[in-house]
Amino acid sequence: SSHGTRVLSDMAGYIENQFVGTAPDASYYLFRTEDAASENPVEESYWVEAAERADSLGVDIINTSLGYTTYDNPNYSYSPSDMNGNTAFITQGATIASEKGILVVTSAGNSGANSWQIVGAPADSPLVLSVGAVNASGEYAFFSSQGSSAQPTQKPDVVAQGFSAYVVDENNAIVQNNGTSFSSPILCGGVACLMQALPNTTPPNDIIEFVRQSASQYTTPDDFLGHGIPNLDLARNLGLSINDYNLRGVSVYPNPFQEKLVINASDLNGIIQLSIYNQLGQLIFSKKGRIETIDVSELNSGIYVVSVISGDQSANFKLIKN
Repeated sequence: SSHGTRVLSDMAGYIENQFVGTAPDASYYLFRTEDAASENPVEESYWVEAAERADSLGVDIINTSLGYTTYDNPNYSYSPSDMNGNTAFITQGATIASEKGILVVTSAGNSGANSWQIVGAPADSPLVLSVGAVNASGEYAFFSSQGSSAQPTQKPDVVAQGFSAYVVDENNAIVQNNGTSFSSPILCGGVACLMQALPNTTPPNDIIEFVRQSASQYTTPDDFLGHGIPNLDLARNLGLSINDYNLRGVSVYPNPFQEKLVINASDLNGIIQLSIYNQLGQLIFSKKGRIETIDVSELNSGIYVVSVISGDQSANFKLIKN
């Protein structure tokens, strides 16, 4: 379909010197589960069947540029309160796909300016990465579906450009379209690149959390932008910041940090040796004693390794300075 062609182009498209999708070298399987001529709940079953097939093929990521709220037969329609993360059949299927190890990315929906207003299914699943839309300036797109108290987790999770998003149409022309149908694949391709950059053992749910944590308003999410616009380079750094330790009872935070680091070693009841190394492995800070906080305001932005030694045990923490 023309819609599917345009969605795919935002991930796989490539026209030399003119257009590059966000994951042009990835491999793709295409599944059509939508009956464009009508809205019928059997389409949810088609999607679940496609997800099962994708799982059997070893698919790592599913992009879903569709959503369900109401049907031609109103007896089958959902209510906004049904968008609770476990009622819709497609939402249940998306949750199971996530539990099976597939990273599911889905459009939040285009109901922001109508009476429905909130995200549809399967974007309400707590285990999928639901993507709302912004314009090129990072401002909320009026049509982007919003989160509500019905969802068990913050929705949308994040946002990407979906207002005047560039796509390649069925005539191989580069045009602009509106919709979370395009913000979702734009981010999905980026997440595929992120997945490739992280260790193969990184669980999909952890990758989604790194994307959330990297977003522009992670600490102050709202129902319009969710956690905000992701920074996938920061998400990669967060994914590489896996702690390696055999020393229990010690923690170093926050991560990312800015002015100060807090060292919680109260369970050790003793003196520790704390060292900080830069990305080149160079020692840039060392202190021994009972340490609770250290001033790190003069450190440059980047990744650091904080080493804590107590007796013959140690803990290494990879932290990011913003």
